[in-house]
Amino acid sequence: MNTSMTRLKQIVKKYKTDMVAFAQKLIQTPSLSGEEELIAQIVQDKMKKLGYDDVSTDDYGNIIGYIKGGDAPSLMLNGHLDHVDPGEESTWQYPPFSGEIVNGIMWGRGAVDIKGPVAAMVYAPAVIKELHKTPPGDTYVVAPVMEELGCVGTKHLMTHFKTDLAVVCEPSRNTIRLGNRGGVGLDVTVTGKSVHASIPAKGLNPHYIVADFLHKLRTLEMVKHNVFGSSSVAPTLYRTDQSSFNVTPGEIRLTLDWRTVPNDSLHSITKRVNSLLQRCIYAQAKGKVDIATFSFKTYTGISDSHPAIFPSCYLPPEHPFPTQAQKTLSIAFKRNVPFDVWHFITDAGPMMDAGIPTIGFGPGDEMLAHTNQEHISINQLTEALLGYATLCLMDRG
Repeated sequence: MNTSMTRLKQIVKKYKTDMVAFAQKLIQTPSLSGEEELIAQIVQDKMKKLGYDDVSTDDYGNIIGYIKGGDAPSLMLNGHLDHVDPGEESTWQYPPFSGEIVNGIMWGRGAVDIKGPVAAMVYAPAVIKELHKTPPGDTYVVAPVMEELGCVGTKHLMTHFKTDLAVVCEPSRNTIRLGNRGGVGLDVTVTGKSVHASIPAKGLNPHYIVADFLHKLRTLEMVKHNVFGSSSVAPTLYRTDQSSFNVTPGEIRLTLDWRTVPNDSLHSITKRVNSLLQRCIYAQAKGKVDIATFSFKTYTGISDSHPAIFPSCYLPPEHPFPTQAQKTLSIAFKRNVPFDVWHFITDAGPMMDAGIPTIGFGPGDEMLAHTNQEHISINQLTEALLGYATLCLMDRG
């Protein structure tokens, strides 16, 4: 890349104030999953104002911003529009939708996951245009919906739109991520016999079976991976078919959140969980394990459901894409930019599943995501703008 880095940094400095103000506006705009309509319009308007060659949306409401490039492979920057619930506002040091800046730190829900990174990626084409450089290949800045509900927007996007390369803009402290753990939701159902609570011996209470299952689940051996470590499982939801305190339940449904590594197959997971469950079943009770499903409705009005299966992914560091990205960012930042992985689900999974070599890069500490301590450094946010611009301009091979 023959770009003058000095000039590029001057342009980034020029856009810093506007980009930070845009990040604040995004944080100040609530956008829970399925409620992204207002923020989608704000992002589209900003893309048009910054001179994108085209801005469009698909039927789910995913935003696709386009910057015309040369004949090299195409590149996508991907950062979702939605966020998780902020919880009780009184527990926050600063209001979750304030975007308040204190001592160079911006606070609020979505500061790192993912409105700060989205602001930086949206401004990257403006930096490139002012530099009077054409990206080596077509470049797309994509803001999908409903990532927090299981990558709904990007899964749909992959059915009709793909690029040759992709960068997921989730927080990584401005390091390069080579993949993420995946996940699967499992519904464990145990059926017994419901009776009046005054005569428990006449029934078959599934609580005891589930208690035994949960106790044994803690010692179930997990699959290990040389990069991601081991899989993990967490019991999350617990439901019975009764709402009265004086009736023993006839059925219990327990949901497990299983986080997977690349060498942990869905078949193996369900087989191991079902085997454990059957060892806990006694008398006439019955037990089964199913893949959980979740239903959703997009802000555009489309209703559907998906199985709760989220792929893990890993791009080896010797692949040309992360190798070139590391070299490019290290030059831009004047420091070594290391490789790492995420241990949570991201939109990289569906894109890698679709055959797109994908890396992760974004400002902010991912450990602050989904917490009431969520905040992002303005300096790191500004560095990310430089990073996204250089990634868009780098040699794509």
